[in-house]
Amino acid sequence: MVAKIGFKQGAIRALGIAVASAVLAVGMVVQSPPSPAAAISGSEFDPGNIISDAEFYNGSAMTEAQIQSFLNSKTGILKTLRQTVSTRAKEVSQTTGNLICNEILGGTKLLASTIIYRAQVACGISAKVILVTLQKEQGLITNSNPTYHNINFALGYGCPDTPAGCSGSYEGFGYQVFTGTRQFKAYKAANFAKQPGTHTIAYFPNNSACGAKKVNVSNYATAALYNYTPYVPNAAALANLGGLGDSCSSYGNRNFWYYYYSWFGNPTDIKPTAAVERVGGANRYETSSLLVKKSYSTTPVDRVYIATGAQFPDALSASSAAAISGAPLLLVASNSVSTSVKTELQRLAPKEIIVLGGPAIVSESVFDTLQTLSTSVSRVYGKDRYETSRLIAAASFPAGTTTTAFIATGGTFPDALSASPAAAAAGGPMILVKGSATTLDAATLDLFTSLGVTKVAIAGGAGAVSAGIESQLTSLLGAGKVTRYGGADRYDTSVALNDSSFASASTVYFATGKNFPDALSGAAVAGAKGAPLYIVGTSCVPKDVLQAVIDLGATKVVILGGTGVLTSDVARYKNCA
Repeated sequence: MVAKIGFKQGAIRALGIAVASAVLAVGMVVQSPPSPAAAISGSEFDPGNIISDAEFYNGSAMTEAQIQSFLNSKTGILKTLRQTVSTRAKEVSQTTGNLICNEILGGTKLLASTIIYRAQVACGISAKVILVTLQKEQGLITNSNPTYHNINFALGYGCPDTPAGCSGSYEGFGYQVFTGTRQFKAYKAANFAKQPGTHTIAYFPNNSACGAKKVNVSNYATAALYNYTPYVPNAAALANLGGLGDSCSSYGNRNFWYYYYSWFGNPTDIKPTAAVERVGGANRYETSSLLVKKSYSTTPVDRVYIATGAQFPDALSASSAAAISGAPLLLVASNSVSTSVKTELQRLAPKEIIVLGGPAIVSESVFDTLQTLSTSVSRVYGKDRYETSRLIAAASFPAGTTTTAFIATGGTFPDALSASPAAAAAGGPMILVKGSATTLDAATLDLFTSLGVTKVAIAGGAGAVSAGIESQLTSLLGAGKVTRYGGADRYDTSVALNDSSFASASTVYFATGKNFPDALSGAAVAGAKGAPLYIVGTSCVPKDVLQAVIDLGATKVVILGGTGVLTSDVARYKNCA
């Protein structure tokens, strides 16, 4: 028999989405989860995000062979179970017109793995979700000697929390898998019952004394789980993942999360399908030349920008300008031009080279070398990074060509790095400022006037660019003309900037948030391609960034730098905790 803990817990399952009143409750015996894994804690459970949409609605999560292999690795009966099941016809919601499931082909004496696989593909619901539900409902993944009831009401579909119990009309393993999987998809496709948003969810069925919790359900997948099993685990249930909580504890959604996490990894992980491409050389200069070679195939070019690879300000100030003009940006050392950069300049054959920074930043010997590679070589620089930034903006954006400017602190690089492609998308400059000052200097304000700037975007929170600067600009430009894009950290700021600037993108760029060199040329390339650049961890990617990759419809992610900069875990889309 299946090990039982607690009580027979119910969940509302719709028998017909088109008829909202035609519902039954389902009896669900709470199963003991796997032995607690040290890495899994109840504190990680987020009632508003039990599983990500990417994990839940994945019709290709497992092959048929992988499902069978998984079942073989467990002790349950499903490794050898066969049943005959009827074909389920293609179904479209009468309410919304959305596809619920394509035809699910039946057959005679089909293996459980075949039945599960066909339901996954037809309905676009991950086989991992089906497997976990089979376990949390009837324990079939680990139970080698289940009852007739366990097998034939495998997903608990049509089994109310009433003395009447399960209805024979919904009997059969294959029927349960086909219909229960269809149900998971129908909740979203037919816009049925709970959808993403704030809901009050009970802790325990049929016991108002146990109370309820307001839950901000963040996605369709989590909403589907609450439609299927409409209870939220309480603190006692989460404090004892391997067993009982208290008399008001429910376990269905807790166990779903815990089984999934134990068997397949964190269910809230977000995994884009975009192909990953890495551009990285032996050092920052080789990475710069490789990226430019890959991104600018047409030669000769009108202009190339040259900046030091030892510091970030000049290159980032020029990134939006380079992007607007379609000009590559290459990095050099203070006193030398690497062989790879020199080779790339020979290929590009630029009509003009603009060197960013004075002789103390890019030496005269480097300048002389560059003069052998173009007939026109000039410098743009001021007394400090801020004046240089203003001069680049003035030279690249003549009066009347833009009304929007982005500003970022010149003290650190992350905000300016993400802001550069965003500024290019808005057709304006990215200008470095002294973010810690209480107001902007007169020279920057004069630049805004001369350029015709009427809107300013601030990259970073008040710790990066002060509240005083924001207040000053609001007073000068008017309400609604100054927008701050900031977050709890540099990664949140990167997401905020890109969310505001890009509605779609076929390609996105990842750069490390820990150092700048490999990303300097990338900011210009991303801007030129109309693509966002996100800063990420050295060995993981923030979930907001991964969700953005999906939401943008990106088909390619370009990683800037070698594995010493961004590890292979980034290329595998490892989610940051």
